Amino acid sequence: MIHSKHGVAARGTPRAALADIILVAGLLAAAIAAAVLYKNPAYFAQLSNISPVLLLAIAVPAAVTSVCAGQAWVHHRFAYKEFVQHNEVGGFIIAVTGSLYAVVLGFLTVVAWQQYTDARQLVAAESAAAADAWHVALGLPPLRRHRVRDDVLEYSRLMVSQEWPAMSRGDSNLQSAIVIMNAIGSTEDFTPANLRESNAQTATLAQLGVMHDDRQRRLADNRSGVMSFEWLVLIIGAVCVICFCWLFGLANARVHLLMTSTVTIIITATLVLLFELQNPFRSGLGIDATDWSAVIDHIHFMQSAPQSDMRM
Repeated sequence: MIHSKHGVAARGTPRAALADIILVAGLLAAAIAAAVLYKNPAYFAQLSNISPVLLLAIAVPAAVTSVCAGQAWVHHRFAYKEFVQHNEVGGFIIAVTGSLYAVVLGFLTVVAWQQYTDARQLVAAESAAAADAWHVALGLPPLRRHRVRDDVLEYSRLMVSQEWPAMSRGDSNLQSAIVIMNAIGSTEDFTPANLRESNAQTATLAQLGVMHDDRQRRLADNRSGVMSFEWLVLIIGAVCVICFCWLFGLANARVHLLMTSTVTIIITATLVLLFELQNPFRSGLGIDATDWSAVIDHIHFMQSAPQSDMRM
């Protein structure tokens, strides 16, 4: 028998053996699940379809329940004195390991947050360039002007109706590339007859070039994210830090569970935040097509303006 301050567990009894089997089976199942997710990142990406609030509401209670169950099992398998006599040394070790893990987790979260912010600014710049291209095309010959303005409006509509839904799946819309290249070709493939047309051609090509380049950068950002190996390292670190909390001995077992639960909640919530920020256009926190809807509304408003040069 092993006597502890919080309970008694008998080694070699059928009940203890069953508990050990359940624990080993659970760890084995978790390892297999981690290996499957590591080898098939697409399964991991499917979690992006879940609402961020719902994902957080599922992940935190599941993690806390598992951690508390594991801590209760460990403290009923070993004597209380085996934990409390190492509290001082354990405090120094958890301070070092916890700090190292916090640096890695915090760094990746900040990088993902910065990429998310940059992606939002990129969309704003691309949509602003579309509106500018529509305006500066005014100086082009009538036929060229109509083609460019039609293409800009069609491109904006495709962003809302086709490209954004495609990006939510990690894909893109090929028709958008055809439309923007058609607009560039219509602007470039003529010889200006005067200075006005020359200036309009240069300005329009500049804005269309910004749209083209920003779209390529946006699609590249949508393909990026935290790599599977980085997630594996983060999860291993989280398990080590949280499980190390089990190795302390406190007089009040409930207080110990609360302390471990607090660490678990913070780490789990941060991992969920990192998961949602890693793909700026796929998750529930993803950047929407509001800027492009604003461009469409702006063009429609300009077409209804009293100035004749604002019409197609």
